[in-house]
Amino acid sequence: MKDKIKLVHIISNLSLGGAQVLLFDILHYLSKKNDLEIYVITIDSGEYIEKFKKAGIKVFDLMEKGLVNPKIYFKMKKLLKYLNPDIVHTHLNKADFYGRIAAKKTGVKLIYSTCHNYSTHHKGADVNKISIFDYIDNFVVKYSGSYLIAISEIVKKYLINRDKRFDSITDVIYNGVNISKKNYQLEENEIDLLRIKYNVSKDDFLICLSGRFDKQKGHLFLLDALSEKIKERKNIKIIMPGDGILKKEVENYISKNDLNEFVILPGFHKDIEKIIEISDLTIVPSLWEGFGLVVIESMVKKKVVLASDTGGIPEIIEHGENGYLFKTLNKSDFLEKFNFIYSVNSNLPEIQTKALNTVEMRFDINKNSEFYYLSYLSKFQSISK
Repeated sequence: MKDKIKLVHIISNLSLGGAQVLLFDILHYLSKKNDLEIYVITIDSGEYIEKFKKAGIKVFDLMEKGLVNPKIYFKMKKLLKYLNPDIVHTHLNKADFYGRIAAKKTGVKLIYSTCHNYSTHHKGADVNKISIFDYIDNFVVKYSGSYLIAISEIVKKYLINRDKRFDSITDVIYNGVNISKKNYQLEENEIDLLRIKYNVSKDDFLICLSGRFDKQKGHLFLLDALSEKIKERKNIKIIMPGDGILKKEVENYISKNDLNEFVILPGFHKDIEKIIEISDLTIVPSLWEGFGLVVIESMVKKKVVLASDTGGIPEIIEHGENGYLFKTLNKSDFLEKFNFIYSVNSNLPEIQTKALNTVEMRFDINKNSEFYYLSYLSKFQSISK
């Protein structure tokens, strides 16, 4: 076997999101392997590029926008010819389409794709429905001879529902977090100061909803469900870091319902860890979710998490054991669970300890990244014989 395996990861963009965070964490771990030479290609830039570069990971930015854009394919093909990788691994729809085809055309023998959700579009998700985009993706998977990684069992089920033959080429490797994050970045006085910065007092009950402003993430559901209680109790506040296409609509809802003093919109925040640390409760009201990275990012901090019972989230949270689940988009069920957590001020030590234990046992990013490495080695050795 050659001294170093040349590995190229291709992603649609390096804006801050779950797939991008996962990719960074995996490559940060794999970059310590002496037998790998790692590169990243991003199609459409993103604010996360600098983090990759600072970690010593070489990034090529194609700087191309749009879904139907032939320049993406030709630039990708030219770059892959230059890099001559042994393995190409793609992430997200646009990179999956152009990256697999370009890799196949340039003679790459080993192609992977990680499937990060159970939908190929952003209008909704149903593991039992197959869209036109799914049929196109199925064709490209088979044409390129790709292997698939699903980030949860629900995502694997979605892939098999698309084509039963995908069962034999799909492995489940869960997302993960660095277990060292259980150690807080902030001291107690720094937590107080950061809360003061956002006009949150010690006596306020601060809820964190972290995620891009998109229909999927459920911002409007949460505001609608809690608006009356927020105005009644006066000490409940919500911080929603991030940006996205739905942000203006959320801002309008906040103004129209007189919630400005209770809802904090700090915009893009590169260090979500600190926002979680200053919060009393993480709520994840997603309409669909392939995994739910913010769930384990909060659990590793021993934060109580209240999340919708959608997608891959129930694979992480066992209701009443290490967190709490509510029926997706069910306001009364949500309020019942929230009112209990609020009544004890999120002081649930047994739940919080089990939350951390769950992450340590099942969602350690170093252990899960090793599964990627072992898969690469095994399949590369088999094609090199």
